[in-house]
Amino acid sequence: MEVDPRFLEPVHNITEAVGRTANLKCVVEDLGFYRVAWLRVESKTILTIHNHVITRNYRIDLSHNDNRNWILHIKNVQESDRGGYMCQINTVPMKSQVGYLDVVVPPEIIGSESSTDLLVREGVNVTLKCRAEGYPAPVITWRREDEQPIYIGKRKNKLQANSIKGETVNITKVSRLHMGAYLCIASNGVPPSVSRRILLQVNFPPMIWIPHQLVGSLLGSNATLECHTEAFPMSINYWTKETGDMIVSDQKYLTKIQEDTYKVHMQLTIQLVTPDDYGCYKCFAKNSLGSTEGSIRLYEVHEASERRRGYSPSLLQNVNDDQLKMTDDFTDKNADLGSNSANQQQNSGISHVILLKPQSTRIVLSLICWLMSTNKR
Repeated sequence: MEVDPRFLEPVHNITEAVGRTANLKCVVEDLGFYRVAWLRVESKTILTIHNHVITRNYRIDLSHNDNRNWILHIKNVQESDRGGYMCQINTVPMKSQVGYLDVVVPPEIIGSESSTDLLVREGVNVTLKCRAEGYPAPVITWRREDEQPIYIGKRKNKLQANSIKGETVNITKVSRLHMGAYLCIASNGVPPSVSRRILLQVNFPPMIWIPHQLVGSLLGSNATLECHTEAFPMSINYWTKETGDMIVSDQKYLTKIQEDTYKVHMQLTIQLVTPDDYGCYKCFAKNSLGSTEGSIRLYEVHEASERRRGYSPSLLQNVNDDQLKMTDDFTDKNADLGSNSANQQQNSGISHVILLKPQSTRIVLSLICWLMSTNKR
């Protein structure tokens, strides 16, 4: 008695990444003199009949063994191959079953629709954009390369996050705190994920903060003066005496500059202090957007009086010692100041001198320096 052929298992649905080879298997028992064919469901195109490849698509191939396992091979799969494939036996009535091929595509960032490196003035609004394609649709995640939080929103109500999802990042009133490299990462579960690096640079005029405006020193000792500046483009920084002569490093003076992105720490060490070294010194910072300066007075202290008061001879005396440390809050406040006055400074080219001292202290110190300079002349 003749036995009709039957399918031993369903044609399984498979998922393959674009460019790989997809294998669809059809398992038949008791095929006898019947024939197996593979068809494309959507187009009703016949791909193979028995052990012959009918289609002219060179990427289609067939393998079989013992009239039992009929495997359709699709090489270098493309998105156009996504769909249903039917395994058919030419019985009466016809027997068939369908398996589906899903083709996934790794993400790719669309360069023409994404932001490039940006150079902006402090205080403007900035939008970073990143578009990607792939299947499934990629998810865009933003991170800072230095792993610092991303600040968004207005200054008084700003939000921060280690990462942000979405095609755009909107920054209101950009400040120096936003400066750095941003990574746009596109992923959809299909390796590899891809990223794009966008460098955001923020221009602002120089600002100076002086931790020690009054520095006491013994005769014959070394005295160190310090200035902290912030500017971008990076400023030109130098020291002058009260006469206006620029100071260069030599056996008498040792200058040191430490740079970190837009921050600069200036140090001037006066070695073996003599009476002629006492007076006012100025630190300068200049860039294409403006310039600023700060004054420091070096004065003589006497060892005997210092010992009576319990001071260390090496102590650097200062007004308002509780404000010596430069913090992110200082930078934040300065960024606000730079943002609010950006338009006013654009025409004048005058920047702020940021000294964490009362206004009267600054005026008095400047007056003292001017008087000492006048007397020496």
